[in-house]
Amino acid sequence: MILSGLENPRGLAVGPGGELYVTEAGTGHNAVESTDLTGKLTLYTDLNGDGDFEDPGEADRWFSHLPTYNSLQVFRTHRDEVSGPVDVLLHRDGRIFLSVDGGFDDTGLFVISSERRVGRNLYVRSNLNGIEFDRSQENIYAAASTANQLVEIGLDGEAREILTFPLLESGQQAVPAGLSVDPISGDVWVALFSGAAENNETGEVTPFVPGDAKVVRVDPETGEIMQEITGLTTAIDVAVDQLGNIFVLEATSGFADPLPILFDLFDPNAEPLHGGYQRYEGRLTLYSREGDRPFVLASGLDMPTNLELGPDGALYVSVGQGTPNRPIPGPDGPTRIVGQILRITNMVLGNLN
Repeated sequence: MILSGLENPRGLAVGPGGELYVTEAGTGHNAVESTDLTGKLTLYTDLNGDGDFEDPGEADRWFSHLPTYNSLQVFRTHRDEVSGPVDVLLHRDGRIFLSVDGGFDDTGLFVISSERRVGRNLYVRSNLNGIEFDRSQENIYAAASTANQLVEIGLDGEAREILTFPLLESGQQAVPAGLSVDPISGDVWVALFSGAAENNETGEVTPFVPGDAKVVRVDPETGEIMQEITGLTTAIDVAVDQLGNIFVLEATSGFADPLPILFDLFDPNAEPLHGGYQRYEGRLTLYSREGDRPFVLASGLDMPTNLELGPDGALYVSVGQGTPNRPIPGPDGPTRIVGQILRITNMVLGNLN
């Protein structure tokens, strides 16, 4: 663990000196006053070289009042699920590209200069839960989750829909959640989370279908889809290394404790409930290029959301989705939601640092 006490950490970018740009979706409290919003973008630098980013002076906050909301309160999903700033890219020229899901009207892909000035919004037609440069860094591929699309966005704002993902096996929407660009072929690997499925006979709705999530590979020129890794549950992000190995992040294994619409998410004495997603059931799995049996690098993760492969070869995982400090069931009894960044530096043994 290299960072803790965060409020819904999501995407991060690793700078050339090992510094981290980290987005936080915030607390989920959708305040009336913009100064009360809690979405963040922060630059972290390991000043003392101890391997973490938690010491005094190591956090340099760029933005503190970006949009944030909870799907329970806004969309009545019965899930404790917070959105806001969701992903970030660092261009070689120093520009930052920040994806924000602020709900109905506050979505976009924003250009931020190295002087911390917010510039043009490049894309406003859908939320973009995953963004990644193409190999030339001249375009950005994005997983448009609510539109079930993969799009290509030029740095000048010109956009092209590559494809709309077809329904999954149980008739539910695909919900692309994260992506990675293959450094060898240039193809785009996309994690399809799985939307809700409805039983036509009973009307019963299943929030997601275990085993229906998958990772697909897309030719960005033709839109051709190739089925690569199937039988997953809540595939939420994917990364591809220089050797062609695939790393897949799954958020949870099941659905548990849906919340009443009027549930007080900020009550510190509330009953410890999972809040829609089974807590501490996330996992990170390696699928080798040689086609060997999948190897679980990390399991028992608490609602992971984002995966980043750094230039140093380390994997960075964001965990702790949900209302910060809300009581939840833990592996050893009741605990609370804590946002953290984990770094995995040994791909063979799966050591967490």
